[in-house]
Amino acid sequence: MSWEQFGANAAPLPGLAVNSSTPYEAPSQASGPHQFARMGAAALAYYLAARLGLLIPYIGSHVSLIWLPTGIALAAYLRWGASMAPTMLLAAFLINYQIGTPAWAALGIAAGNALGPWLSAQLLRRLGFDAALTRRADLGHYLLAVALGMLVTASNGCVWLRLAGFLTAGQWAPAWLTWWTGDAVGALLGGIPLVAMSRASMRTSFAGRRGRFNMALLGLVLVCGLLTFSPWTAPATALTFPLLALPLFLMAVLALRAGVLAASLAVLLLSGTAAWGTASGIGPFAGHDTHAGLLALWSYVTAQVCTGVLICGLAAELLASQRQQQAQFQHASEGIVVVDPEGRLTALNPMARLMLELAPKEPPGTPGLALTQLPNGNGTSLAECLQQPAGQPRLLTLCRSDGRRLEVEVQTARYRDARGRQLSQLLLRDVTESREAQASLAASEERLRAITDSAPALIADHDREFRYRFANRTYQDWLGIAPEAVLGQTVASVLGEAAWAEVRPAMEAALRGEAASYERHIQGRAEERWIHVALVPRRDAAGAVDGFYALASDITPRRRAEQALRQSEQRLRSITDQLPMRVSYVGADERYRFINRAYERAFGRPRHELLGLTVREVIGAGAYGEAAPHIRRALAGETVSFDSEITTREGYRCYRASYLPQFADDGREVLGFVAMILDTTAQKQEERRLIELSQSDSLTGLLNRAGFEQRAHEAVQRCQSVGGTMALLLLDLDGFKQVNDSLGHLAGDLLLRGFAGRLSRSLRGADIVARPGGDEFAVIVEQLSAPADAVTIAGNIVEAMRTPFVLENRSVHVSTSIGVVLYRGEPGLTPRDLSKRADDLLYAAKAGGRDRFCLGSAEAPCTSDS
Repeated sequence: MSWEQFGANAAPLPGLAVNSSTPYEAPSQASGPHQFARMGAAALAYYLAARLGLLIPYIGSHVSLIWLPTGIALAAYLRWGASMAPTMLLAAFLINYQIGTPAWAALGIAAGNALGPWLSAQLLRRLGFDAALTRRADLGHYLLAVALGMLVTASNGCVWLRLAGFLTAGQWAPAWLTWWTGDAVGALLGGIPLVAMSRASMRTSFAGRRGRFNMALLGLVLVCGLLTFSPWTAPATALTFPLLALPLFLMAVLALRAGVLAASLAVLLLSGTAAWGTASGIGPFAGHDTHAGLLALWSYVTAQVCTGVLICGLAAELLASQRQQQAQFQHASEGIVVVDPEGRLTALNPMARLMLELAPKEPPGTPGLALTQLPNGNGTSLAECLQQPAGQPRLLTLCRSDGRRLEVEVQTARYRDARGRQLSQLLLRDVTESREAQASLAASEERLRAITDSAPALIADHDREFRYRFANRTYQDWLGIAPEAVLGQTVASVLGEAAWAEVRPAMEAALRGEAASYERHIQGRAEERWIHVALVPRRDAAGAVDGFYALASDITPRRRAEQALRQSEQRLRSITDQLPMRVSYVGADERYRFINRAYERAFGRPRHELLGLTVREVIGAGAYGEAAPHIRRALAGETVSFDSEITTREGYRCYRASYLPQFADDGREVLGFVAMILDTTAQKQEERRLIELSQSDSLTGLLNRAGFEQRAHEAVQRCQSVGGTMALLLLDLDGFKQVNDSLGHLAGDLLLRGFAGRLSRSLRGADIVARPGGDEFAVIVEQLSAPADAVTIAGNIVEAMRTPFVLENRSVHVSTSIGVVLYRGEPGLTPRDLSKRADDLLYAAKAGGRDRFCLGSAEAPCTSDS
């Protein structure tokens, strides 16, 4: 097992070994050969220790007064965690089975022997146990965990022994007590050295010259044990008891010199030799009465263990206290000088050497160096302090070799050392900076008084009883009250009860630690003023509020400006409320700061509810999504105008919006923008009406040539973007000229109207029908599922026109010729190209005999006709 597997890695310290000051951490779960090696070593140690314990059973063949395997199991759990449980269970089962215990009882006993130490280990981790065992608390925790965990092992073992018939009813209680005691002693005897063992503790205890001496002491303990309990060196009775007592002294020395590891190893070696010798019938505990001898052996071992552990704990705390005192002495911010009765220096800390300009590496107790021999004549001044009563500070000035002076406060203390000599200790506290700070503070307070008296503001300081502690000269200038006259007076007595009732809530809030403020009107000596008073809590060193500061500034110009602004806003509101448009001002945060009455009418809410809301909250998410890009442009400093439309249940509305950015005085920062929203619904509707009139045929009500060209362009774009098939049909009336010449233009107009109506009824409602001019008609059919649909549509039209038209009681027979072009979104073709191709197909139909249609694609010749 390598030393790297142990937990603590602290550097070695002289004297008592201290491994670590941190509690046990959760053990790492290793795997592979290392884990198997650990499990094998732990099982072997458990087995051998159990064989040794069973050599000296106290009750029957199973219960021993000293059971070392418990300590081994506890240490294994603490070091390597619960993964060691199967190993402990197996080792305990084997040892119980080999001594004649039935397998089922051996397994039950082994389960308790594995569980008890595991519970103790878990409790130690919860208690923050430190494996170094350098604190009495850790020793107490270890004893408590062992005592509780062994309750499980003892109770479980005795139950199984009783069930197996190894214990009678009268033996159960003594066996339980013996089992519990043996496990507890074994946990102390075998567990402590294994728990405390680490690379740092081994190096501290046994490295170097000091470690070799500790090894010699450890060997001497082993020699005493062998001399006392070995059959080859059985000592005379007169030497037995000195040999038994000497290890106790040696273990105390080891505990003081090397710590708990060396002391517990010494106890373990001595106890092992004692147990082996007693089991072999050798030594003072191997008498005729076996039980009495074993009890004496147990008492001897327990005394050794407890004594060593207690000495280690007390020595560790003593050493820690000494080190703490030494650290405070070395790193104290005050100089410490120790003087003996003859006036010689016996100790100086680094700060004292620095103050007295002594060499840092000079031994503190240089022979012959008297207090009066210190450099720069400072010793004489310090010697005078020794004549002063102890505890009374005195201010001295120490001279420096560079000409500077050091102001120090000297305090004397007297005590007796270990030899009974009365020593004097001088504590030198450097107060140079504090005295300079006091002088600087006084000057600063004078400057502060001059500044506050010149400040154009009321400045005051109040305590928790609302009494004035400070007031500047402005009180005299503004209120005609001398600042000296208000000191110690309450606010109520200075300002009057009416003013006190007004300002009291804010002042009480300041005393609760809250920053508070208020505004009020005052009548000064020369004029009326509006003041803004800010209250700032004042806290003491502990952070508690012990008063507050009051700073009152004159805000009369601001209040007058606000009044003028309100009047200006009122005038602006009066004007904008009469405008037939929505006018508002929106801040940089997109919140309304001003709105006219048109907003109330538009949104059906009073303006005080709309002010402060964001644009999104007022106009809704949909309208805001359209306006947001323009708002961002306006807040970037750009003048923006745009049109927007909205359709609601109430109808269609259209607006013209203009955003004018408002800049700060620097001309760069945009503070917000003015929004002017004009309802242009009527104007837009009139524009649409005029556009519709310009694109419709007055005779038939169909689209004219301009409207047809626009719709054809839109249809081609849709076909190119979404795909599908469309058809463009050009129609011509066969025999229209004869009707027009024979019956007159009125009959021709009636025929055109009748043809337009019959054509519209032959098509779908979504199809586009137009009369480009004369007796020529055009149809656009979109989203055809197949070319055959165009054939069907054209055929239906031709068939519908064969029925005679009745014109003012006259029946007229005409037919139609149609050119049908199919378009599937081929790139590069325009509506004009499609119209030219349809026109060619129309003439092909006329050339074929009229009263028929001719079908073709946009780029191919005629493929079918009827």
